[in-house]
Amino acid sequence: MSDEQWSEVVKNNEMINDVLLKLGERLEHLEKYVQALPTPDKTMYRPPNHEDYLNIKENYDLIYKRIEALENGMQETE
Repeated sequence: MSDEQWSEVVKNNEMINDVLLKLGERLEHLEKYVQALPTPDKTMYRPPNHEDYLNIKENYDLIYKRIEALENGMQETE
């Protein structure tokens, strides 16, 4: 290989290295962002007329309990 070809190979390897370093930095930023996203157990909601905040599961449990109570109440009046 000539000196000119070697310098071209070195230059190309340096460009590839720079791209890989930048991809690594972007991946690190994405990982930090994803870790900071709220998960369902961290998402809290306080329903009207309630003192406590509920996570998603507790909120769904409350909703279904109220729906069931409504359905049962409607069946009793039929």
